Amino acid sequence: MMMGGWITLSSGHVWYPLVTTWTRDQLLQDALVKEERKDELRKTFAKQANWFANWSTEEQTKISQSTMGPDLTLNEQLTYLGELLEEVESYKPVYEELENLNKKIQNEVIFNNPYCKHTMESLNVSWDELHNSVARQKSAVENQILVRDSKGINEEQVREMKGAFDHFDKNDDGRLDHFEFRACLVSLGYNVDTEEHLVNHNPADSERQSDFERVLQMVDPDMTGQVTFQAFMDFMTQEACDTDTAEQIIASFRVLAGDKRYILPEEIRRELKKKKKKK
Repeated sequence: MMMGGWITLSSGHVWYPLVTTWTRDQLLQDALVKEERKDELRKTFAKQANWFANWSTEEQTKISQSTMGPDLTLNEQLTYLGELLEEVESYKPVYEELENLNKKIQNEVIFNNPYCKHTMESLNVSWDELHNSVARQKSAVENQILVRDSKGINEEQVREMKGAFDHFDKNDDGRLDHFEFRACLVSLGYNVDTEEHLVNHNPADSERQSDFERVLQMVDPDMTGQVTFQAFMDFMTQEACDTDTAEQIIASFRVLAGDKRYILPEEIRRELKKKKKKK
């Protein structure tokens, strides 16, 4: 039986809506409009996401160029990185617009985007890595300038130490584990323990403590397993100072010895008395 826009099955007294051709066409039209709106969202997000990903890659290249080669002084590097950090932070509104687009996509229950290989999660990672990378590089240059000025060493020495450190800093986190630190020292000409000794030896055994373990107590006193660049620089500059002192002592002894290959105790005492009189 048909009543109004409904039909009923008398056996079960169940009512069903009667879907007219007009209603069906309207539903299809609504679905089409909804899909077109979703597709427009996909295209808008893809356009901005692809641009943002390319921009992020270009900025990472700029960071690498900031410290490449001997052309830029540390102060010039610091200025360049400061400007680069400001530039990166000025693009935060673009990043926030992407986040807003992503929220709209989630509200529309859109799961795939054939126009873009990037997701908001991957863009989040790119943004964090970019911002942190510039800030970390800027902080590293500031530390190098501090070491240069406080230790009285030149920029060439700082550059050599930084180059050696970075070579063994495989994950670029500004730290060396003990094996990387050992390899770095070996590359600089230090005679240190074998890796087998480091693996098998217990550092608590002070009676068999190696030279390298004594170095580790200087650069990693809390035994965290990590050596920072600052600790590395402190050690290297101290070593340089100790070497200079030893060379100065040897030079003084050569002056006292004259043509001889030895110095008598009386000659040392006589020289010390002269110095006391001058004071």
